[in-house]
Amino acid sequence: MKRILFIAAHPDDETFFAAGTFAKYREAGVDVHLLCATRGDQGKCGGLCTPEELPAVREQELTNAMDAIGGAHVELLSYKDKSLFEAPVDEMRIHLVRAIRRLRPEIVITFDPHGANQHPDHIAISRFVSDAVPVAADPRWLAELGKPFEIPRLLWTPPTILFRLPADADPWQLPGFDFIIDVERWKNEKTKAFEAHRTQFPGLKKLFFDDPNGQRTFAIEAFRLAAGRRPAVVPADDLFA
Repeated sequence: MKRILFIAAHPDDETFFAAGTFAKYREAGVDVHLLCATRGDQGKCGGLCTPEELPAVREQELTNAMDAIGGAHVELLSYKDKSLFEAPVDEMRIHLVRAIRRLRPEIVITFDPHGANQHPDHIAISRFVSDAVPVAADPRWLAELGKPFEIPRLLWTPPTILFRLPADADPWQLPGFDFIIDVERWKNEKTKAFEAHRTQFPGLKKLFFDDPNGQRTFAIEAFRLAAGRRPAVVPADDLFA
């Protein structure tokens, strides 16, 4: 079975950038896994819970969002939201290498080195993944975590996120838009995934539903090739091309 692993910093990162893509590939029988480094404990409560309750609430919201796109396996770590850069490198390496060697995914997706929107946690998780990917492939590292595995393809968010492109920009002509996935058919699933993040939804609604630029993310989602096999045609319309 084909497998995708998305490595995120917060619950809702996955819906911003890839919920439509996940829905498309889940329908095709692809196994989708999400590893999230924090439980979003510094996010908004939306009047739905107390700050103390928020981590557990956001964990359930993430599970509900993944159910909305057809089901995905979710693993959450408990590093502090907005302080992910402080996570011990050795610890994060173990978590990520263990996941990569256990799942052996064809595709790993995470943030680009600039964190897509310069969020420090997004930058941190990109750095941790860049460390873990070559470690997972090297038998000299962490032999107790399983057989080495070299991922065929590492993808990043594109250099400019879709909802911040000028209205007249053509993603098919822009460098760094190496995979452009048509997700319009799965707009309903992506909408439900957004709505599942109830505590964060007021802010998400402004960005993705009320703003015409945000609405374009219901038609296409885009990824940049970071490492691994380059598709024969760029931009490709299939992550496995």
